Amino acid sequence: MVTMGYATQFGLGPQHATNLATRQFEFQSCSLNKRQQLVRSQGIRGQRAPSGDTTQPGTYAVSGSVMLVPRPDDLDFLLPYILGAAEDADLFAMAESLPDLVATIDKQVYVETYRGLRVARAIFRSSQGQPLTLELQLEGTTKDNIAAAGTFPSITSTLSAKLPYVHHQATWTFDSTEFELNDLVLTIDNQLETDHYNNSQTRTRLPLGEPQITLAFNTHHDASFHGKLRDIAPSGVSAAQLRYNNGTDSLAIDFGRLQKHETPVDIRGKQSLRPDVTLAAFADTANNLPMIQFTNTNSA
Repeated sequence: MVTMGYATQFGLGPQHATNLATRQFEFQSCSLNKRQQLVRSQGIRGQRAPSGDTTQPGTYAVSGSVMLVPRPDDLDFLLPYILGAAEDADLFAMAESLPDLVATIDKQVYVETYRGLRVARAIFRSSQGQPLTLELQLEGTTKDNIAAAGTFPSITSTLSAKLPYVHHQATWTFDSTEFELNDLVLTIDNQLETDHYNNSQTRTRLPLGEPQITLAFNTHHDASFHGKLRDIAPSGVSAAQLRYNNGTDSLAIDFGRLQKHETPVDIRGKQSLRPDVTLAAFADTANNLPMIQFTNTNSA
């Protein structure tokens, strides 16, 4: 039997010592795996050929990414694991810690389960004519022994039936001005430390670092760009918003303070000029604004 990608399944759930995933997701690709090291003595034995007789299993990492096309109800589940805080009346805020996850993957021949997972990096992308996608870079601690085929949990009913957001449903407001944009990439990097093995074969912890958040896109070179976006004050601009609205559900992403250097305007031929803009997000302490927060309005 040839295993086909369309027959595989992917699910996530809250961290647990034995439970499997509780929510299934439609996904486009997944590289989450156990990555094993080998320990060899590499000593001198009076011969040119190295001996492999004493090779032992070394440490292993649980690491990889999954590419999703998240629906509004999927985001209700995922955002607390990306940002840290539980939902509060559709609002998702950044917290000082992250909850852990379990992932279960049905590869048809067998089923794998990974535990102690954290979202190291979340990358939202959208561009003209395409849906909003979400790539999660996951780092974890342990992998269960492989289970027999057929042990993926019965969670098909949790697959979302909602429509994903698409790029033309997006609006971007910066310094009280709406800008057209394309090739949008929002990156939330939790800066996990992934080398804490100590005297263990598996990671013992995954501490959080200082978050790094960037928003990148390209836009038209016009009077609005020149007056509002090309060059801004070093202290940045507060209260910018990216919003997706499909008429039923909406996703609003609010930034505290956005900063950037002067954007170069390159001429690449006779076509229209579209400068590439990259903004970095910071908390706005003076105005008590967090560096980022999401409002996900998921109608019933």
